[in-house]
Amino acid sequence: MRREDAMELRAASELARKALAAFGLPANSTITFVKFRENHVYRIDSPLGESFALKLHRQGYRTDAELVTELRFLKALRGHGIAVPEPLSTCDGELFTVSTFDRHTRRVSMAKWIHDAKPSGDVGAAFSGEENASPEAFTAMGELLGQLHQVSDSMETIHEFQRGAWDADGLAGHAPLWGTPLALSTLTHDERSLVQQAMLRLRIHLTRLGTRPGIYGMVHGDSTPENVLNTSEGLMLIDFDDFGTGWYLFDLVTALFFYTPSSQYSVLEQALLDGYQSVRPLTAVERQAWDALMLGRGLSYLGWAAERPGDDASVFIEQQVVPWVLRIARAYLDSAPAPYSLEAQSEKDMTL
Repeated sequence: MRREDAMELRAASELARKALAAFGLPANSTITFVKFRENHVYRIDSPLGESFALKLHRQGYRTDAELVTELRFLKALRGHGIAVPEPLSTCDGELFTVSTFDRHTRRVSMAKWIHDAKPSGDVGAAFSGEENASPEAFTAMGELLGQLHQVSDSMETIHEFQRGAWDADGLAGHAPLWGTPLALSTLTHDERSLVQQAMLRLRIHLTRLGTRPGIYGMVHGDSTPENVLNTSEGLMLIDFDDFGTGWYLFDLVTALFFYTPSSQYSVLEQALLDGYQSVRPLTAVERQAWDALMLGRGLSYLGWAAERPGDDASVFIEQQVVPWVLRIARAYLDSAPAPYSLEAQSEKDMTL
């Protein structure tokens, strides 16, 4: 571990301990570091036998209003029976607290700990084809996303709603939500030109798709299998860091993106759609936008990597994901079958 990372982790642990009192937890509660993926996450075990997940939200990513919107959304979803984490309020009735240690200040939220849970999949293993995914799991995942969108579509607007939009501008505008793919330093001149052309066409396409109710509303925004937990009571959707408004279809393509190079892809797609449409049907307009939103999801990963040079996940994207996204972009511009589609696979088999 780098010295800077070790210092940050020590500071994060102090911030976590200082936040306990705000949630009414004893100072002698056990604090266990779980992970750091932009947010620091800790498990808190109180002397009374209760367990909680404490999250130190990354500095500068969300405003207070955006964080409150996220936590209000989680509470509303739980009220509608959707399997998501249960946020805790502070002793003062607030949804988060601010913790300060030395020169460090972070917003802190807490939720009840989810026991005996594990992610439904791993994006790296999925992308490499090493993961043997279960179609049944994707059917269940489709059902969960369908329930989420059904509630989102019927829910009243959250008071003082403040979140980003996974719309035409958020995916392919001048300042996409996760950063511009064009800023990725590893792209060649020709690759950058290809990405730019694809973004221009995609923005027009998504603008024409429109944002009417029924196809567009509040979405998770990062519904990879790593953010869908297997629990003893079924699947649970976690990590609403990137929740906002968007096309419901966006959550479906996100669930499948890292499986698109896999020989399992068509089976998993059908399983996901079967589960989803058992809850709410997709319109013909949505189905026609599938490849466009899959491209938008892929481009967002390039923007994410451009914003975080040197990060391990960014290196993975640069080395492995970029060539695949470029293939998807080329097919999109040529109005050809996407490389993950059955049509493209059939054409490939005929040339062998």
